Amino acid sequence: MKKERETPLDEFKFHYEIGNSIGTSDKYFLAHDLDEASEMFEYACTKRKLDAHVTRVEKWNRWKSTWEKLDVPSEESMRN
Repeated sequence: MKKERETPLDEFKFHYEIGNSIGTSDKYFLAHDLDEASEMFEYACTKRKLDAHVTRVEKWNRWKSTWEKLDVPSEESMRN
């Protein structure tokens, strides 16, 4: 019996600021797509009661070994 191949996971990096803090932070997620990674980011922020404002989202390109900036929807649609 032949095994079915799973869809590969991609690494996403969310660069964000919290409320009145001076610095910025990053959160990393392995997901199948940007929608799934966004849901994970939202869950993490809700769980820790963070008022995070996303400034940039990037996806790791394992073939070029570089982070590629993604065009993402407005912040309001990512964090409700």
